[in-house]
Amino acid sequence: MTWRITTLIENHPDHDGKLACEHGLSMLIEGNGIRFLMDTGDSGSFFDNSLSMGLSLKDLDGVLLSHAHYDHAGGFLRLIREIGKPKQLYVGKGFFKKSYLTRKRGGLKYIGIRFDRRMITDLGIPVCEIEQNSLEVFPGLTLHRNFRRIYDWEPMDDTFVCQYETTSCFGGRCMDSMLYTPDSFEEETAVTLDTADGLVLIVGCSHPGIMNMISTIEERSGKTICGVIGGTHLMDAGPDRLQKTIDAFLAHDLKLIAVSHCTGEDHLPILRQAVKDRFVFNNTGNVIEV
Repeated sequence: MTWRITTLIENHPDHDGKLACEHGLSMLIEGNGIRFLMDTGDSGSFFDNSLSMGLSLKDLDGVLLSHAHYDHAGGFLRLIREIGKPKQLYVGKGFFKKSYLTRKRGGLKYIGIRFDRRMITDLGIPVCEIEQNSLEVFPGLTLHRNFRRIYDWEPMDDTFVCQYETTSCFGGRCMDSMLYTPDSFEEETAVTLDTADGLVLIVGCSHPGIMNMISTIEERSGKTICGVIGGTHLMDAGPDRLQKTIDAFLAHDLKLIAVSHCTGEDHLPILRQAVKDRFVFNNTGNVIEV
C-alpha cells in the first residue's frame, strides 16, 4: 500500500519561496483511494497553498484535528468556508476544551481553538469524537489516542493547562473561569499508515512524548513503526532528553524521520547529523511517499 503525504503548511518556507508558511502544521494524506486532511495550521493559509500546489480539498474523505491548539486547528473555519461541511470531522475525546499556556512572568495565554462544540453542532458538521485507544477509519489508516506515559524522560509539561467542558452545558462550552487543570492531552490523536515496511506514524505535536506514542502504538497494535512524520515537541528539551530520543529512534531502527514544526530549530541539525540519511526536513510543500 502506497501513501503520499503533502505538507500544506509548516513553520519553514518551501524551497522556491512561493508558498505561505507559519507556526503551524497541516498535512494531506492520500492513498488507497483515500484523501484525508490532518490539521489546518493557524491562519487558514494552508488552503491557499493547496490551490497553489494544484491540490483540491473539496473531496476529502475526512479531517482530523490532532489536538486543541490554534496552530493545528486555527484554519478549520477557513476550510469549511471554502468547501462547506466536511464528510467527517475526527477529534479525540476531550477536544472541546479551552487550552492555555502559563507565562513565565505569570498569567495565562490562550492558545486554544476558535470554535466550540455548539458552533460545530449548529453548522451541522458531523463529528466523530474518538473514545477508543485506536480506531481504523479507512483501510490502512488508523487513528490513535490516550497514550501511556512510559518514559520518565518524557514528562508532562506543566506549563500547559486547560478548562474542560462541564456536563451541565447541554452541548455548549460552559466553563468555571477559576478552574484550570493540568493538560494531559488525552485528546491528542495521531495517524498510522500501513505500509509494506511497517507503520508510518504521523503526529501533530507529540505532547504526550514521541517515544511514549511510538511504544504505546506498537504495544497495542503488535506492529512495528518504521517511520515518523510531523512535530516531536522537542523544542524545549534539554540535551539529555534530546539524546535519549535520538538513541530511541536508532534503537527502533526507524527508516524515516521526517520531523520539523515543534522539534526545535537548534535540534534539527543535531537530529540530521545523528540519524544521517534517515532524516527528512519536512518543511512547507514537502511531499513524502511511503
